[in-house]
Amino acid sequence: MNSNLAFISNKISHLETTCREHGMPLTVQRRVIMETLAGRQDHPTADQIYDAVGERLPGISRTTVYRVLEAFVALGVSQKINNPEAKAHFDADTRRHHHVRCSGCGAVADVHDERLNGLQLPTETASGFRLVDYSINFIGTCTTCSVH
Repeated sequence: MNSNLAFISNKISHLETTCREHGMPLTVQRRVIMETLAGRQDHPTADQIYDAVGERLPGISRTTVYRVLEAFVALGVSQKINNPEAKAHFDADTRRHHHVRCSGCGAVADVHDERLNGLQLPTETASGFRLVDYSINFIGTCTTCSVH
């Protein structure tokens, strides 16, 4: 089994377990949305997931896709990557990693660098926040935009 199919299979198993633990049915819509999200490496927006899922589930509504994606975030089976253009991107990979966004086209990609995972967090910020976790979002230029 190639690594992407194994990742998708593991995410579906994790989703099944998590839904069962929270008393939520694993509907066809939830399964297809997770398969679609886990099968992509480009950190799609909710609209991109909606377009892709619509090919497999023609009657699904945009609202359902948005609600399911937000439920996945609340359950901890995906993460929401916010960016300044106000379009959230979603990622099925919840392992610690960071992201880079292209300042030209807005593409989002993973940044895996162990040096970034060992940052020592201050116990408190000047504004009184107690820090519990972090995610680093870099801004750069993708290979396609760098050529133009």
